Amino acid sequence: MINKKQTETEVFGVNYERYSLGKQLHKFTKELNLKTVCELPAHGAKAAPSLYSFDFARAGCDVTLVNGSHSALKFYKKLNLESQITFEECDSLSGTHFKDSAFDFVWNFAFLPTFPDKVSFIEEMIRISDRYVAVFSVDKRNIGFNMHKFAHWKTKIPWTHGDTHYNDPSFLKDFFKQQGLKDIQVGVVDCPVWPDSVGFRDIRLHRNPVDFSEMRWEVPYIDYVLNNEFPSWFKWVYAIEKLPLPLCIKHFYAHIFYVIGKKR
Repeated sequence: MINKKQTETEVFGVNYERYSLGKQLHKFTKELNLKTVCELPAHGAKAAPSLYSFDFARAGCDVTLVNGSHSALKFYKKLNLESQITFEECDSLSGTHFKDSAFDFVWNFAFLPTFPDKVSFIEEMIRISDRYVAVFSVDKRNIGFNMHKFAHWKTKIPWTHGDTHYNDPSFLKDFFKQQGLKDIQVGVVDCPVWPDSVGFRDIRLHRNPVDFSEMRWEVPYIDYVLNNEFPSWFKWVYAIEKLPLPLCIKHFYAHIFYVIGKKR
């Protein structure tokens, strides 16, 4: 039975993930001159929902969150960003009500592998984007990925994280090409010195199922931003993450990769 009263605090790895992701979203905003962003959909992926676009808002973008959790609004209000956030509900992610070319940048985080009809979904992302489409996904080349799969096998808990082909950077890049996107680039974020989720927290949450959109979340990252004071180890780990190593090496310790393509 789902316990909607449960409180979950984002752990240190999720906090660092938000820090690293935020750096990349600020970079995108500046380099691509972004003004409008759509997160389709604005899910949580075992973290507080509707906050992955938080740093787009911090960078000055107007952000639309599709099928997000309104409970996240309190975090945006904490930094006076609520005027830049719009929540929209769509019955079909492959057939939204948005106009053609409505947003500069359309993206999602750790969602695509789980969606059944990936072609129609990407086609919809492309339709409502004026310029860029991006997908961020868990990197299967990270040494922790197979540990996570083993944890599911050992505990006999079914794999619920979708088609692992879409956790492969090369496969997803080819998929973008097949959909007609141009100037496709692959990059990585969240590359700490520890392996990606080995599965302990995932198994715990499977055994104690929760509704992530309804539960109470504590998000330390928001307070770090509010106080402009981040743990010193964030900066050390990020310095390691940004070492100029070949991407093929970084994939072994990258928790998240992204693929971004241009519509025209």
